[in-house]
Amino acid sequence: MQKAVFPIQSHADITKAISFMHTHYTKALEENKPLVVRIDQKQDDRSAGQNRLYWMWLGQIEKKTGQDKDSLHYEFKKRFLIFIYRRDDQEFEEMCQSIAKVKLSEPEEHKVIGKQVIKMTSTTKATVKQMTEYLNNVHDFTVMQLGIHLTVPDDLKWCYEDGLN
Repeated sequence: MQKAVFPIQSHADITKAISFMHTHYTKALEENKPLVVRIDQKQDDRSAGQNRLYWMWLGQIEKKTGQDKDSLHYEFKKRFLIFIYRRDDQEFEEMCQSIAKVKLSEPEEHKVIGKQVIKMTSTTKATVKQMTEYLNNVHDFTVMQLGIHLTVPDDLKWCYEDGLN
């Protein structure tokens, strides 16, 4: 049986979770693998669900464009994540400003440093809110600029829609 996640934001969500348990309870007992239910609150940092959705999307984009996931990841970090971190983290912004000053006197050095900063910039440090914004940016860019429709499985919709509510 596949893992299911039910973010509870309304009574309707509770009903969905209970319905899922009712539907799968008998089969789980027959297989001698009883259901396990965990109740937890969302974490402040990027969630595993958001990470799964992101890498699933990169796979979908890779299939349509032929560009590998790692280079897509690099380009999206360069295009979107750097700006989110610059806006939200004063120290990161100051570092980026310092690097920008190098461009005037050492353009080649600036390129090398810039590539390393992008490479080292990680989604693992993103909060849930920042990652939601990043996912929205990736989704919108992919639809608008590449003409690729990205799918969102039901159990991961909350990862993408969280910031839209």
